[in-house]
Amino acid sequence: MTSDVLANHNVQILGNQNSPKTLLFAHGFGSDQTSWRLVTPAFAAEYRLVLFDLPGCGGSKINESERLHHAKLENYAQDILSICDALDLEEIQLIAHSVSSMTATLVALKHPNLISRLVFISACARYIQDQDYGGSFEQLAADRILNAMAENYSLWVRQYAPSIINTPNQPLLSEEFSRTLLRLRPDHAFLTFSMIIQSDYRREVSQLKVPTLILQAYQDPFVSEAASEYLHQVIRGSQLQWIEAKGHFPQLSNPKAVIEAIRGFIF
Repeated sequence: MTSDVLANHNVQILGNQNSPKTLLFAHGFGSDQTSWRLVTPAFAAEYRLVLFDLPGCGGSKINESERLHHAKLENYAQDILSICDALDLEEIQLIAHSVSSMTATLVALKHPNLISRLVFISACARYIQDQDYGGSFEQLAADRILNAMAENYSLWVRQYAPSIINTPNQPLLSEEFSRTLLRLRPDHAFLTFSMIIQSDYRREVSQLKVPTLILQAYQDPFVSEAASEYLHQVIRGSQLQWIEAKGHFPQLSNPKAVIEAIRGFIF
């Protein structure tokens, strides 16, 4: 069973295998564990590093029927818990990108003794604007995004990837994200993205008691500054640090700044 869990999620254990300190990296929608490649080497000497691929991403071996059962973030949270259980992990520090930050929140709430620190990168508790809440999109704009995705997935990817990366001076990053998005089965990608963009985890993040660092690029087309400020306000004792970077993937567009921020927070 343990080997199945590790193989299904393409779990990779890098860095200092003998270290008592573990960093677990959780990638976001449409990417895979390679999105951490510019960050992880900085921590390899001191920490054991655990990386994995979400269902349908990268080297994940989870079959099609299982992927379609991942209609809620609670299922993704169970994936992380299963990985931690298979590796007998305790007192981990979890570094999560984008929607995986909300998955990490669910893990921390369910097993508060498992995670000692959280790092959120480009995180958002709710993407759609609400009364007295400055989300990233109006409902009509979110509907247009989903309609375009449903009508022609490959065309949507070609348009969406450059906009979300938002680094025209680094075109290879957009090409990389396009490739990982196109590896997803379109219907699975649509179901997952629909769930993400319409999700609301404001209640859950307000219950977090784990020390949390929120890292956010100044020009992220998918996460508004108000949404980041909201997280900082409701997560007790959290730290919000703005990264001099564009786009939704600061770990790729400015890895040095992300490394420095993480290093100043973890122990």
